[in-house]
Amino acid sequence: MNGKWLAQRSIYRDGTDLVFVNQWGDKMAVAKPVEFTMVEQSAHSLIMEPTLVLRGDSGQSLFQALWDAGFRPNDGAGSGAEAQALKAHIVFAEHVARALLPQPQEAPRE
Repeated sequence: MNGKWLAQRSIYRDGTDLVFVNQWGDKMAVAKPVEFTMVEQSAHSLIMEPTLVLRGDSGQSLFQALWDAGFRPNDGAGSGAEAQALKAHIVFAEHVARALLPQPQEAPRE
């Protein structure tokens, strides 16, 4: 079984829908909704357990699902691969523009 996160921005409310699914053959299991319960404690106490643990590749799967749903870091930082892909796209677009658009002709020198 391979677990996979799916993410979609909701069109009905201000939020994002997250679903965790496991699929094998023609069967699929869907994780039940998670309910977080807040426990009041002193600001100086130690946090003994994490709120959520993502095992294996689940963290990467969640990040990819959020990326596919349009989430980006607030500081505008992207991956090196993203920057390289953008540069390659710009070079390609410039090449297409030069090939398709008429180029200005230099006036003959006298």
